Amino acid sequence: MRREELYEQSADAPDYIYFQHFPDMDAVHYRFAGLHVHQSLEVLVVYKGCMRCMVNNCTEEINAGEVFIVNSYDTHHYEYVGNAAAYILVISKEYFSHILDSDTEFSNFLHPSQEVWEEMMRHITGAYAKFDSFNVLQKSGFVDSLMGILYDSGLLRKKAKNANKEFFIKVSDYIAEHFGEDLRLPVLAKKFGYSENYFSALFNKTAGTNLNEYVNGVRIRKVVEMRKVWEKRYTLKEIVSRCGFNSMETYYRVLKKFKADNGSNNFKATANDGLNKKFNGSKIMEKKKLWAAIVGYGNRGQVYADYSLDCPEEFGIAAVVDPNPFKLAEAKKRYNLSDEQLFASFDEFEAKKVACDFVVNATMDQDHYETAMKILAGKHHMLMEKPIVPNAKELMDIKRLADENGCNVFICHVLRYTPYYRTIKKLLSEGVIGEIMTMEMNEHVCMAHYLTSYTRGKWNSEENCGSGFLLAKCCHDLDLVCWLNNETQPDKIFSMGSRSQFISAKKPEGATEFCYQCKHERTCPYSAIKLYMEMNAMPFLTWDRLNKPLDEITDEEKLAFLKEDIYGRCAYDDLGDLVDRQNVMVSFKNGSTCSFTLVGGTTKADRYIHIVGTTGEIEGKLEEDKFVLRKYIDGSFSGSAEEISVKDKIISNAKYGGHSGGDFAIMHDLIAYLNGDRSSLSITKLDDSINGHLCIFAAEESRKTKQLVDVDSLRK
Repeated sequence: MRREELYEQSADAPDYIYFQHFPDMDAVHYRFAGLHVHQSLEVLVVYKGCMRCMVNNCTEEINAGEVFIVNSYDTHHYEYVGNAAAYILVISKEYFSHILDSDTEFSNFLHPSQEVWEEMMRHITGAYAKFDSFNVLQKSGFVDSLMGILYDSGLLRKKAKNANKEFFIKVSDYIAEHFGEDLRLPVLAKKFGYSENYFSALFNKTAGTNLNEYVNGVRIRKVVEMRKVWEKRYTLKEIVSRCGFNSMETYYRVLKKFKADNGSNNFKATANDGLNKKFNGSKIMEKKKLWAAIVGYGNRGQVYADYSLDCPEEFGIAAVVDPNPFKLAEAKKRYNLSDEQLFASFDEFEAKKVACDFVVNATMDQDHYETAMKILAGKHHMLMEKPIVPNAKELMDIKRLADENGCNVFICHVLRYTPYYRTIKKLLSEGVIGEIMTMEMNEHVCMAHYLTSYTRGKWNSEENCGSGFLLAKCCHDLDLVCWLNNETQPDKIFSMGSRSQFISAKKPEGATEFCYQCKHERTCPYSAIKLYMEMNAMPFLTWDRLNKPLDEITDEEKLAFLKEDIYGRCAYDDLGDLVDRQNVMVSFKNGSTCSFTLVGGTTKADRYIHIVGTTGEIEGKLEEDKFVLRKYIDGSFSGSAEEISVKDKIISNAKYGGHSGGDFAIMHDLIAYLNGDRSSLSITKLDDSINGHLCIFAAEESRKTKQLVDVDSLRK
């Protein structure tokens, strides 16, 4: 343990001694922890100036030639008065517990004689010069000798009764033992028999911090300790989970907060780089800022670009490419860009040789292939909005060029990155339910979404956008099928589907072309007036062609738009040719199977999953943010059932674009990956994404030919 490391983070680590010399605290801008507590012994030896020290609500000034000692679990704080010089030691309990018995503790304020002081300083200064080379026995001898020198200066006293301290010892011991479990305030308050308000107030008063921050500190220390022992056996993600963090996002946020608090109320450090040195094993702390070019500044392009607004230290926008001048103007304002960072075409961008770490391809589906090939030809890493392309040939072209140019291609299958599916994947990877036997999945696309995107919207026609409903909407789901079961590969596909609801044959008698003039408008569930004017469904798509900020579009402008645009047309008027229902059956090479059902125009949006394994099952709905884990148990007819909730792991949908936190998480994991962190379960080789797309291409061929299709026949 190097002296300059951040000692408050390791104060309770076993066999630990922090030993530091501060000859001029003012000159080095020494910073102090606020009121805090730990189980290690802390010794402050002041040899110049004056320090103000507080322990358990008792405050004294310690002058040159005096010593301040903090017992285990003493709530304490100190600061220098004017300039001061001192030695500081933090000593783990293994080095001093044998000195005490059950009735004694160390005195907090010592005033040694001149003779004792001089002997102690000779001992300290002599040891300090070579302390880094000391072994455990030498460190133990140093502590014993120091205590022996101070013994006749009133070193020990009878242990004082302190109800608050006893309360904290019980709680902190419990937290230290159960750090991986649920340690929220309601749980601990109930366990220790207090009201939540009283428990919180008492803990804050005793610990000098709130419960959540204290627990996070314990868990961070445990992550550091476990990585030293288990790094070759477990991934960082697995260690973080075992230490009680609900998600990698939470872990990273806590780690960032500790960095931001370096030298503030939570920690004390000897220099600004102390925290970085302390956590040099955690890749997130070493991330360099990455820059991206956004190609296609529509809704999805903005979602990914907005990561730069929330995490500017990690990500920045190097350029925006879009043929629409309004879109470029919006991006310029939103990300504070210069005109030199705005381009009407990718060719213009490439000609300028703008430096960037990767390119976000968020163009329209029908433009993906041409744009992707140009991006890869320029040897850029690429984050690509789904679907990749509408056919197997173009898909394999992209893979070949990416491989030839050494480019990483990441597909925006954001559902992989949600806490819901991440947790399921983790359980599958750990073999919790054995080998997968069958998977049942569905997606119910709610009426508002189906009509806005796939009937009246720009994805309503396979001819126009190059893909059917299954590819345009459910490449997420078929990707999940292949990713969750990527111990094997898809083998054969059979599919059935039709468009049977949104067709002219079902148009009510007397209905008109546009909803605004139709006699059925008030009673029709698909009324464009109700959907877009009154319910304000998906405004970022509906009003996109008005080329105005959404909050500046008037009702008059909206109504005029609906009187002439496809968004105001009757839903029964054969506006598109996509199916509104489809079933897909998948067999895998290891014998496992999957059935997937897609329905458009449902009452409620919904994604369901039921995985049956050889030793258990997983069943749940994404929208409920929870699932049930069932395990087979010998002698039990129905086995065991555990409900697993991921609700508290989800980052705000509104702030980060949605998809149950996946939009934020994919950017976070991508940036970590490009910085060398390979711990994400969600980021995989392009092959997994290719498998999901090939399943869709095979399913569409099967639906149209009514034949069983071999997936490998599409790998050309």
